[in-house]
Amino acid sequence: MPFMLVRLECKYGKTQEFQEVMSHLVPVLEAKGWRLHGAYQNSIGRLNRCYDLWEMPDANHVGSVLALAGQEPEFREWADRLGDCLEQEELEFMSELPYSIEARQRRVAGD
Repeated sequence: MPFMLVRLECKYGKTQEFQEVMSHLVPVLEAKGWRLHGAYQNSIGRLNRCYDLWEMPDANHVGSVLALAGQEPEFREWADRLGDCLEQEELEFMSELPYSIEARQRRVAGD
């Protein structure tokens, strides 16, 4: 299953606000086809760095889901606040390797 890793550099003092914004954006993105597997913040390493791990059918869903979500009033309202919270956002689209736990579980289940 393909995944998108999003590395987010929050501005100093804006991590809590970023988390609030994302709590409103995630349900809209999930309703449009993305699935959040995890959201993390560094406890060792660069301060104010967060990561989101999203599952999606293919790379085309990055733009198409964002376009659909952008039509939702709540999404537009909260997404506009991201610029106040973030210094940088980096997306990496990744394919699952056969030794990952989910791939091994699917093989065992016969999928």
